[in-house]
Amino acid sequence: MNPFRHYPQKYQVVRALHPCTVALCALFLLFILTCPLVLAADAGIVAGAVTGPEISNPADVEAFFDTTVPAGMVEYNIPGAVVAVVADGELVFANGYGYADITTQSPVDPEATLFHVGSITKLFTWTAVMQQVEAGTIDLDADVNTYLKDVALPDTYPGRPVTMRHLMTHSAGFEETEVHFAVAKPADLYSYRTYCREDIPARIYPPGTVTSYSNYGTTLAAVILEDVTGISYNQYVLEKILTPLGMADTVVSYPEAPELDDITASGYHYAGGANVAVPDTVFVIGPAGTISSTATDMAKFVGMHMEEGTLHGATILSAETARLMHAPAFANDPRVSSMCLGFYENHIGGERIITHGGDTDTFHSLLVILPERHAGYFVSYNSAGGNSARNDLLMAFVDHFYYTEAGTAAGDEPAGLEEANAKTATEPSVEKYAGTYQSTRHNYRTFEFYLTPPQQMQVEAGEEGTILMSRGGRPPVAYTEVEPGVFAQADGAKTYAGNVAFREDANVDVPFLCLENVPIMAFERVPWYGTYPVTDGVKFAGIAILLTVFLWPLMAIARRAYGLGDGDGQASDATEDIVRTAPQSPLPFYARTVAGAAAIIFLLFVLVLLPAVMGDAALIQSYRYDRTAPLALVAVLAVPAVATLLSVASALLLIPAWGRSLLTLRHRVHYTIVVAGLFLMVWRAHYWNLLVFRV
Repeated sequence: MNPFRHYPQKYQVVRALHPCTVALCALFLLFILTCPLVLAADAGIVAGAVTGPEISNPADVEAFFDTTVPAGMVEYNIPGAVVAVVADGELVFANGYGYADITTQSPVDPEATLFHVGSITKLFTWTAVMQQVEAGTIDLDADVNTYLKDVALPDTYPGRPVTMRHLMTHSAGFEETEVHFAVAKPADLYSYRTYCREDIPARIYPPGTVTSYSNYGTTLAAVILEDVTGISYNQYVLEKILTPLGMADTVVSYPEAPELDDITASGYHYAGGANVAVPDTVFVIGPAGTISSTATDMAKFVGMHMEEGTLHGATILSAETARLMHAPAFANDPRVSSMCLGFYENHIGGERIITHGGDTDTFHSLLVILPERHAGYFVSYNSAGGNSARNDLLMAFVDHFYYTEAGTAAGDEPAGLEEANAKTATEPSVEKYAGTYQSTRHNYRTFEFYLTPPQQMQVEAGEEGTILMSRGGRPPVAYTEVEPGVFAQADGAKTYAGNVAFREDANVDVPFLCLENVPIMAFERVPWYGTYPVTDGVKFAGIAILLTVFLWPLMAIARRAYGLGDGDGQASDATEDIVRTAPQSPLPFYARTVAGAAAIIFLLFVLVLLPAVMGDAALIQSYRYDRTAPLALVAVLAVPAVATLLSVASALLLIPAWGRSLLTLRHRVHYTIVVAGLFLMVWRAHYWNLLVFRV
């Protein structure tokens, strides 16, 4: 059909027009074509935002994940992974990568392969709790002891009880404890209610002071859920969350049927250049980490929260309750991301993200929701490298699909860094931030503190207002102050953890270092005596001093061999400042015997027994998994307790040794130094919880 058939011939042939007419038409067309681009530029619209990849476009999503996920698997030696992407509550894309089982070459199926989601289980627990908050049976700010029937938290901080809000934001103040939270095999499992009653962790900080991620806190919340509803946790989650959402392939606890074991991905450790299948952690703390699910099932859970509690007509939470759950609830510092009620925030590339990770021994997962974008995804990997791969994936996801208001990608240099790099030495000193820091998420009061000591990081004042941070033996990284107390990497590189913020108290002390995108814990400032160079120095100084007690028997042998007196074999005269021991007094012998015995016992403990315990994998596993401490460990930790009592006795014998001049001055000084060495060891045993009553 000729589109110009209704028009005269002169309008169909351009060359028939007058040259001036042609010029005017060309100018008019140029104006029509360029005007929208000018207006778009004035409005701040960039081409990438209009024509770039769209999260709702399956082809764009597939292209990104099919490139990025396999690349991460290669980089971190991961056999298998699975992903499901959701936009506006609907599944946009799901895919499996690599192998669920290397031996059988079974591929990962996003609709059928079960992955252990680890701590993402907590989001199901918190969702259930919020249902009861909505129903009015749980008050977020009431003392949790008012709900518990057969568990009672001690009143560590009178007038400051632990509340459900504290549990949900990991700010109850509990120390970390992994002893007894898992068992060696499913047949050994026992009730997590019993665990919560028998293994109450110490509370190190008053509630609402600082975050310290707590598996115990989430498990305790599930006990409360059972106590207020009268329904078992597994049944509750199945009936109130999984079934309404159609999550038919999700398992709340460990698979007991062989057919479920067969479709569960194997977990791997990469060692010796190959991935080796290993059994995964068997958690007692079910509500904190035992759910297994498929990617497509997890997409439904993501979609429900993305759509504020309702998906496909199934309302799990009211919109008001969902918004409350997703809102910031507690932050270690106003300048870093917050804990929500169960979720935690990240801020990457100008985007607010609510998220939760999940880690077992071999599986590493991440659930991501961008509330304002109505977009998100679930990803899981079946090897230890997934911990890094999932973080890299999130950074790449934001960088690929979303941009800051200024049109810069998530990895670009943050605002203010250029100005910060121009600071001079006249700026306020950063010396107050220098020191040693360690995570608040560690054990404080039991042998577990020595077994798994927290990694410490060093902060040093650099040149021109910079700080240097180093940890784990890695080279220091320079950070530049971008606002008072907040530092970004000086080279402009962006990391998942984000900026560093130093929290100051009312006295302008700096008790905590906070990472922008790690709201589940902070890093406490370590006193000088708790730094590892000092604790190691105490150990080696104590060993060196206590070894000198072997001079006493050698000197006694020499005196007998050469027929010398109890002194130095020198006559006593008025010019000597050495006073001889009264021959009839047995106290010098007793003093040296007691101090020598304490020294030998400490040396035996430090140089022989403790290394033997740490090298006995079966003994350590028994300590971690068995409900009673192994007898061998109890016996070993009784040794320094005995040495401590002998050290106290040795210190008491200093009084007559000096007051009655029962030893020569030289021997009195040496004996005093030995007693000092004994108390170095006593202090070390106390600091590291190496005493039997702290097992």
